[in-house]
Amino acid sequence: MSRPEQKENARLNAAGISYADLIRSRRRQKGLNQEELGALVSVGKNAVGAWEAGRSRPDLASIPVICEALGLTLEEFYGYELSGKDQQVPENNHANRQKNEKTAEFVSQYLELTEDHRKIVLHVMEDLLLLQGRTEKPARKLIRIYRNNLSACAGPSYTIGESMGEPVWIEETPLTCAADELIRVSGDSMEPEFHDGDQVLVQHGASLRPGDIGIFVNGDAGYIKEYQRDGLHSLNPAYATMHFHEGDDVRCIGKVLGIAADELFAREDEIRDQDL
Repeated sequence: MSRPEQKENARLNAAGISYADLIRSRRRQKGLNQEELGALVSVGKNAVGAWEAGRSRPDLASIPVICEALGLTLEEFYGYELSGKDQQVPENNHANRQKNEKTAEFVSQYLELTEDHRKIVLHVMEDLLLLQGRTEKPARKLIRIYRNNLSACAGPSYTIGESMGEPVWIEETPLTCAADELIRVSGDSMEPEFHDGDQVLVQHGASLRPGDIGIFVNGDAGYIKEYQRDGLHSLNPAYATMHFHEGDDVRCIGKVLGIAADELFAREDEIRDQDL
C-alpha cells in the first residue's frame, strides 16, 4: 500500500486529523525520535513507525501513556480541542464527536480495571472483532435430549421418570452432553438459585454427595432439593427440611447439573436444518 493510500485509510479523530499524523507531529514537536517514543510507551520502534504510517493503531492500554509522553490530553487526542486552540468540531462531524466521547468514556473506565480484568476486556474485544469479520455465523452443533413434561416441586400428581415428554434440540455443551433429561422446576422452594419455570439438566444414576442438588421422588410426588445426610433441604429458608424414615419409598432420579438457559435451545430454523 502506498503512503497516499495509507493516509486515506488512516483513522481520523473528531477534528478530522489522522491519529498517524497527530502522533508523528507531536513526537517531532517534543524532539523525540521513534525509538525514544517507543521506549517511553514500552513498545518497539517498529510499532511507532506502524502507527505513524497508518498501518496499525495503538491499543487502548497504550493511548493514555502515549498522551502523557506527547503532552496531550485524551480530549486533544480524540479531537475535542487542538493543542489549546479554540477550534470547534464541524457540525457535519457531530456523529464522530459523539462516537469519540463514548470512546474516551470507555478508556477512562478501562483504566479503572485491574490488570487481569483489562486482559479479559481485550480478549472479549478480540473475539467480537473476529465474529464481525465473518461473513456467516458458524452453525452450532445440536443434540437431542428428552424433556419430561412433569415438574419437580412439592407434589406433581404423576411420578417423575414416567415416559411423558418429548425430545428437544439443544446446543451441545459439556453439561448438555452429560445430561439425560430436562425437568422443569415448579415453585419457589429452591430460590434464589432455581426459579419457577427453570428447566434443569438432570443426569441419571449419579451418586449424590452432601450439598448436591438432585431430583427425588417420594411415592408419586417429585422434588428438586439439596441432599444432606439429615434430609432434603430447600434453598429457600421459608421451607422446612424434608425428613424420611426407613421404609419410605424415596428414590433419587438423578443429579441436577445446572439450568438450561433459553439461548441453548434450538431456533425453528436450526430445527428445520436438522430435519433436512
